[in-house]
Amino acid sequence: MRIRLAAFFALLIVAVTACGATVAPTSSTAQQPSAAAVAPSFPTTVTDFQNRSVTVPRRPERMVSIGPSITEFLFALGAGPRVVGVDDYSDEPAAASQVEKVGGIKVNFEKVVSLKPDLVLSVKFSDGTIEKLASAGLLVLVVDPQSAGDVARTAILLGRAVGSDGDTMARDIQKRIDDVRAKTAAAATKPRVYHEIDASDPTKIFTVGPGSYIHDLIEIAGGQNIAARATGAYPQLSAEEILRSDPEIIVLAAADYSAKPDQVAARAGWSALTAVKNKRIVTIAPNLINRPGPRVGEAAEAYAKLVHPELFP
Repeated sequence: MRIRLAAFFALLIVAVTACGATVAPTSSTAQQPSAAAVAPSFPTTVTDFQNRSVTVPRRPERMVSIGPSITEFLFALGAGPRVVGVDDYSDEPAAASQVEKVGGIKVNFEKVVSLKPDLVLSVKFSDGTIEKLASAGLLVLVVDPQSAGDVARTAILLGRAVGSDGDTMARDIQKRIDDVRAKTAAAATKPRVYHEIDASDPTKIFTVGPGSYIHDLIEIAGGQNIAARATGAYPQLSAEEILRSDPEIIVLAAADYSAKPDQVAARAGWSALTAVKNKRIVTIAPNLINRPGPRVGEAAEAYAKLVHPELFP
C-alpha cells in the first residue's frame, strides 16, 4: 500500500485503520448529553474508547494530542493553550500547526515523553503504542470516534477529561446534525453516491462502507452509498462494481492526492455513468469530511449541499 494511502487512513480518516483499529464500544461516558452542562471537577474518572477506566487526578496542564480530530476538539473546547504536542497531521485550527510535532503513523515515543505531558490523548493503535506510553508512566486516554454518532459523545468525554464544557458542545453538534437530517428527510429522492478515497490501484479502489464516518455523512445528507452493503468500513471495489452501481453523484476530496473530476470522467467506461453524464462529479474539503471532530455539523451540511443542492440554496 502506498505511504500516502496508509497515512490517509491512519490519521486523517480512521486514525489507525492500517494498524487494525476497530469501532469503539459505547461506554458510560458515551451517553447523550443531559439538559444541563456538567461542571468539570477533579479528580474525575472517565471510560475511554477502549473501555478503559481512566482517572484524571487534576486539570491537565500539559497535553499531547495524537489524532487530528482530537486536536480540533481540544482547541474548540478552549484547551488549546494547554496542548504541548500534536501528531504530524494536526493542522487545524491554524494554531495547532505551531505546536511541537510527535510523529504520524509512527509515534515518536521519546518526543512524547520529553514533553512531560500530564495527559496523552490518542487514537487507537494496535502496534503497542498505547501500552508503551502507559508503561512510561504517562496517563493515556484513547479517544477514537469512528462514526458521526461518536462525535457528540467524544465532546462529553473530552470535556470531562480536560475540564471544559463538552456537554454544551455535544448538544450543539447533535442539533446541527439533526437539522441537516430533518431537511434531507423531506427530499423526494435519495441519489446513489460513490465516495472515492483512493484509486491508485484501479482494480481495487478504496471507498467508504458501513461503520465509517463518511458513510454516515452520506446518509445524513440524504444519499444512498453504493457500498452500503460492504462488510468493512473502507472496502475496495473494482471499477466493474462501481460501473454496475451507476452512481448518480461521485464525490472526491479536493486535495492534491485525489483524482480530479476530468480524470475520473475520462476513465474507461465511466462515461456511461449517470454522474458523469449529468456532470455531477464534485469535490469537498478533505479535512472537513475526513475528521470526525467538532465540525461534524458543518461537514454534514457541506455534504448535503452536494447531494441535495435544491434543499440548500
